[in-house]
Amino acid sequence: MRYNHSVPIPESTHNLLTKQSQKTTIRERTMSEDISLFDAMSTQRAIRNFKPDPVPQEALNKILEAASKAPSGTNRQMWHFVIVQDAEKRAKLSDIYRRAGRNALPNLQWLQDANPRILRSATHLIEHMDDAPVLLLACIEHGGETNLTTGSSIYPAVQNILLAARGLGLGSVLTTFHKQYEDEVREIFGIPDNVETAALLPIGYPADGVRYGPTRRKPIEEVTHWDVWGGRK
Repeated sequence: MRYNHSVPIPESTHNLLTKQSQKTTIRERTMSEDISLFDAMSTQRAIRNFKPDPVPQEALNKILEAASKAPSGTNRQMWHFVIVQDAEKRAKLSDIYRRAGRNALPNLQWLQDANPRILRSATHLIEHMDDAPVLLLACIEHGGETNLTTGSSIYPAVQNILLAARGLGLGSVLTTFHKQYEDEVREIFGIPDNVETAALLPIGYPADGVRYGPTRRKPIEEVTHWDVWGGRK
């Protein structure tokens, strides 16, 4: 049997195939990264500029699973993670971050000389947080009072989130500006008073031109002390 390959594909079928192809490409791009832990740690950097492409549920599940494997004091696992994908709620949370970030900008102007790239990147996120298709609130339940060690069991989980995102080809960054208006955040999402929103992380695919590491850090010789302060090898 011969087929007439010149017969055009109906527009509805073409659109369906295109959408399916786009979904497959997004999923493959997300799940196909296979890098070592040390590669992830060496190349994970703050990503503040995102594409609007959706993050597949499978990727979010892997990120949350990684977060749940973090160390936890006495294994109490008092962490909670609020995933914000709804456009209206993302807009409300982004507005809070925008107001808080604008409040903080005057204190960041020293970066204009020290590292203008970081200042531009931070300013972009302040104005465009809702470009990220996912916002994640990392929360920690406590007994009603917070202290220096309150974050000891949530920030290791946050680091796992950042590394897992990097391993899946996604970008993120740890932010805390929203805490200036934490009561508003609690009201929007129904968060109890005994739960602190320790960090707000946008998650998404890095925008075109935005790259991962390698990260630039001080030599370990400058920050390592052997046996006593100032001890060198």
